[in-house]
Amino acid sequence: MKTALKVLIGLAVISVLACGGGGGGGGGAPTPTADTTPPTIGAIAVQPELIAPESQATVAVPISDDRSGVTMAQATITYPDNTQASVALSASQGVYQGAFQARWNGAAGQIRVRVRAMDQAGNAAERETAVSAIGTPPPAPF
Repeated sequence: MKTALKVLIGLAVISVLACGGGGGGGGGAPTPTADTTPPTIGAIAVQPELIAPESQATVAVPISDDRSGVTMAQATITYPDNTQASVALSASQGVYQGAFQARWNGAAGQIRVRVRAMDQAGNAAERETAVSAIGTPPPAPF
């Protein structure tokens, strides 16, 4: 009887060890990796290259995202007097474009254009450029 009990216990131990439980593998499709790569922002083009107060201007920039796709593109315009304006950029064949009317106090200097893009996974990228701003001429002395 002791021998039969030992054999029974031994078989139970072998069964538990053989069933294992972990390991696994094989079979299903690979788990996709998370998108941690931000969009790629190309060179920013601003037209005209010399901007006067109250003139119309455009921003165009190629933006791409190979993983989850671009969901937002926006330009922030900072004028010589540090006032700002935001311009939503819309896509046309990978180039994001937007227009704005230049409005500031008329001082000459630089206009900074910062483009920000975000993909569906929440990754963001920024790029900045500057163009010249001509000032409003002073009034005639007479």
